[in-house]
Amino acid sequence: MTRRERMRRVVLLCCNFARNLAYYRVGQSERDHSIHADWHPQASFWRQANTNFLDTCVLEWCKLLGDKKAEHHWSRVVSDAAAFEAGLLHHIGIDVDSFQKEIDSMRSYRDKFIAHLDSLPVMNIPMLDIAQASVWFYHGYVVGHEIAADDLTGLPDTMNKFIRGYEQCVDEATDVYLKQTRL
Repeated sequence: MTRRERMRRVVLLCCNFARNLAYYRVGQSERDHSIHADWHPQASFWRQANTNFLDTCVLEWCKLLGDKKAEHHWSRVVSDAAAFEAGLLHHIGIDVDSFQKEIDSMRSYRDKFIAHLDSLPVMNIPMLDIAQASVWFYHGYVVGHEIAADDLTGLPDTMNKFIRGYEQCVDEATDVYLKQTRL
């Protein structure tokens, strides 16, 4: 795989995380609405779709930031790992040990409930605020430090475009959920 292809795939993973995060968060904000009520004719579908959005977020995040063996993990992609890690930790406002706890939480959810259904009695759904901030940083770092001018043709090659894409997904999901609550 060429460096250009790797950078494009990293950005695609960031975008897929962002899209699924937007859909998941809108679905979670609709939890108190009729779409999740047992009497809604598609409640089961919408609950499962929302769970799938969460699971995809976790999987994509682990590829980017949580699994050092993953091909697109930042440590295997960026040119200056020390600068990236320092910038990442500063951006998300935590230290190495706290970030490792986030990694452990995401990987535990991935390993115990997505990849396998272990016998744990309680599912600890990871919070996604740090995951979001870290993916936003990764995308910004790649577009700011790792790509050539035309490497991301057709993809969000600036932070503004990336955030605008996320916001469009929020708007799209909001429209879909609102239409479903009218049933």
